[in-house]
Amino acid sequence: MAEYEDERERPSWREIDRLRDRSRHVRREERKERVERPDRWKTARAKEALERLLKGEKGTLEHDKLYNKIHSSYGTKSFTKNVKSYIEKYGLPDDASTLMLIMDTKEEDIIGDAIDKLALIYNELPQKLKEDVIRKISIVKLVERSEKVRRKAEAFLENFSATK
Repeated sequence: MAEYEDERERPSWREIDRLRDRSRHVRREERKERVERPDRWKTARAKEALERLLKGEKGTLEHDKLYNKIHSSYGTKSFTKNVKSYIEKYGLPDDASTLMLIMDTKEEDIIGDAIDKLALIYNELPQKLKEDVIRKISIVKLVERSEKVRRKAEAFLENFSATK
């Protein structure tokens, strides 16, 4: 009977774990004494929603659908139609890669406007993209049938080729 009394005085493993706050048997409320961190997923979604709101019309899902149609229809018969519908609704895109893609429409006005837009954003582009833009416009200068577009391309290359 002496052994029985000794065991009752000694804490059980469950009590020891409870004291350490590591046991599965302890209520979660007792374990959550630390400060809760903000949910990363929720903050990312809120940030994305704010960015879309600040973009205005270009932050809508309809814009994204038309934008994706440009990229997915490249090389097909509907490419020029999709580019025209995008430009009618939203104007020229803001990114250089899509502008370079648009220059393959063979529409004189669209190509000229794309070159003008690239001239506006050229200095903000990363070096690799600057090199791509120079290559694309030099190709346009060589193969384009329109004299107006070739002159625009040549003027662009004179202004920006030296600043590579």
